Amino acid sequence: MAALSPAALDVLEHTPSVLRAILAPLPAVVAETPGAEGWSPHDVAAHLASLTGPTFVDRVTLMLEQDDPLVPGIDEHEILEASGLRGKPLAALLDGFEAHRKEAVAWARGITPEQLARTGRHQVAGPLTVAEIINHKAWHDLMHIRQALTLIGEPLDEGRGAMRIFT
Repeated sequence: MAALSPAALDVLEHTPSVLRAILAPLPAVVAETPGAEGWSPHDVAAHLASLTGPTFVDRVTLMLEQDDPLVPGIDEHEILEASGLRGKPLAALLDGFEAHRKEAVAWARGITPEQLARTGRHQVAGPLTVAEIINHKAWHDLMHIRQALTLIGEPLDEGRGAMRIFT
């Protein structure tokens, strides 16, 4: 059984401000340009914002309220499209994400060690604990921050010319 990582809640709390620091200063053309997989840095922020409830608060609440419940899988792309967040201006998207995430993390900080050990059965992944869901959510945030940085960096890399020999 995994314990809650000491970094998990801090990562979750600060993801919106990290994205703001990375994305807000960019020209719109950079923030809105999709990479090869079809997502832009703006889309990455919208994706993370769209999942604060469905994959974090809702799942943990289910496990806190029921004994060993079935935790349903979700279609992250469907949730993103249904959220309407892709179409929001970046500043408004980040403002909303920050407010919702702040509430969710404040709530999560009240989860007791006994509650962190509560179990559920994910529809796809199998047995898991509340701590594992929170650790996964923080890891997921970091993975997508890296994705946004990669999307911003790819055109810069291509524009380095002969300097590309240096890593």
